[in-house]
Amino acid sequence: MENLTSAPREEINILLLGETGVGKSTFINAFANYFKFNSLDDAISGEIDVLISSTFTITNEDYETKTITVVSDEDEYNVMNNVGESSTQECGVHVFHADTNKIIRLIDTPGIGDTRGIEYDKKNFENILKNISQHKYLNGICILLKPNNARLNIIFKFCIQELLSHLHKSAKDNIVFCFTNARETFFRPGDTFPVLKRELQELKEKSNSDIEIITGREIVYCFDNETFRFLTASKQGIKFTDDEKRNFASSWENSAKESVRLLQYITKRTPHKIIDTISLNNARQMVILFSEPLAEINRNIQENIAEINELKEEIQNDDLTDEDLRSKLYVPCIELKITLLERPRVVCKNIECQVQNSNTTMSICHVKWKKLNVYMLEHNGAMMFGECTTCGCPAKNHKITFYESETEYSKKIDENIENEMSENKIFQIYKQDHIEMLQNKIDQFKEIQNTVGKIIIQFTQFLKQNAIAIFNDAYVKYLDYIIHLEREKANTSKNYNKKILDGLEEVKRKYDEKVKTLEKMIENNEQSSCSLSSEDILRLEQQLYSLPNIGKYLQDIKKEEERAFRYRERHHRFYMLNALTKLFKNS
Repeated sequence: MENLTSAPREEINILLLGETGVGKSTFINAFANYFKFNSLDDAISGEIDVLISSTFTITNEDYETKTITVVSDEDEYNVMNNVGESSTQECGVHVFHADTNKIIRLIDTPGIGDTRGIEYDKKNFENILKNISQHKYLNGICILLKPNNARLNIIFKFCIQELLSHLHKSAKDNIVFCFTNARETFFRPGDTFPVLKRELQELKEKSNSDIEIITGREIVYCFDNETFRFLTASKQGIKFTDDEKRNFASSWENSAKESVRLLQYITKRTPHKIIDTISLNNARQMVILFSEPLAEINRNIQENIAEINELKEEIQNDDLTDEDLRSKLYVPCIELKITLLERPRVVCKNIECQVQNSNTTMSICHVKWKKLNVYMLEHNGAMMFGECTTCGCPAKNHKITFYESETEYSKKIDENIENEMSENKIFQIYKQDHIEMLQNKIDQFKEIQNTVGKIIIQFTQFLKQNAIAIFNDAYVKYLDYIIHLEREKANTSKNYNKKILDGLEEVKRKYDEKVKTLEKMIENNEQSSCSLSSEDILRLEQQLYSLPNIGKYLQDIKKEEERAFRYRERHHRFYMLNALTKLFKNS
């Protein structure tokens, strides 16, 4: 894989949606090869690109069922072992670099109508929103359907109604409908088409939406996914008749033309600005992102207060000489900072695992992210269902990180006192002033802690009000983990300052009390009087950034998390035929 991310390029972002089994992964694999080869014969004799691993069955000339598996060389996403399950369990982003100064980004999504139930559909949709929130705009929203689809109502509930409930209504202008496996219906939508028109009309009437009703083929595109399967099966020794080969060659030509026509339409649409549409999801993701750092900040505040208090008590000692006092006229500062790693690291997100292995390095899993899926496949199945042999946790509980948090200790000396120290003046006269300065610093940290505490409880309230899936209090879990670590320190170190542990336990007690009060309000339907909007959350985010000592730390974390997201994109060199070159030049 080439590193093609450095040069600034104009982006064409396309979101792919559809029910489980509609063939999004195969569509992406075929899409790349339509622009690499002029014909199916060229593809058979050449080296095809496999961007997403997948498995399907085919019946050979002897009517024997054969399983065909195609594997991407660097598949960092998911390969399912069971035919019929979605081959994409998380959003996969494929960035195609054209020969011009443009890129095409295809965002592959988990299938709607997940075989594991509706709760997984909700979680999958949350993952989709998180992914598209990383981009500035969408040029196209492709809803993939099969001809003669009897489950169209489920598709619309999640792909249309859920999507438009989170996106601005202008997103309707970027929606197109792509039909896979259309060879059997002569590259027409088949019986799905009238059902599609009827469902759109009902949606328009019920939601008072001006979503476009299909009147022609400008937003309908038909492809044959079986052509790519024929191609991969041929390369694995499956025999086909000459008539079958001619039919697939014709399908390849039709699908390639439809690909160009699709891009022609999408590139002419006004890009849909995401920043105006998913502020709710952006706010939710920001709250989730800051759950662990805010717990870490609470520990940092307690460490600072304990350190300053200890110094204050030492200065209050009447037996201090001028020389002793001279060495203590400073303000200790324990600052949280981010240290960038030389290369990305895979870590376990499971707090219980981190607690169990808090005295070891097992929470740092020694596998490269790019090879994680292959690693899991060799041991206990695919990435989402395998277990990490380093820590024993499911692979889905792991994440990539580019940084680690560290504390930096320093001594801040007041400029006036520093000048006096250089003149060797009597220091006892500054004793009371410095004690007051230290107390002011303690009060400042307590004020910051109160502000952080109020913001955290508002974050918790917001998550409870807007949770797509069951609410999971990541903040309190990580706070419990930090308290566990501090208890271990208290038990093993004679010099441990127990005020740090006491302060954290008090923070936890106050938080639990406020959460109980909040839950009672929700039970009594009182939350509407104090409900929070996404704008409120973004305002609270800016308030956190303005706090001394911790604002920059949180900003750095958000920036690095965005970098980790970009790292997971897979970049491909786009082989361009003349038709696509002309398209880009004219767009």
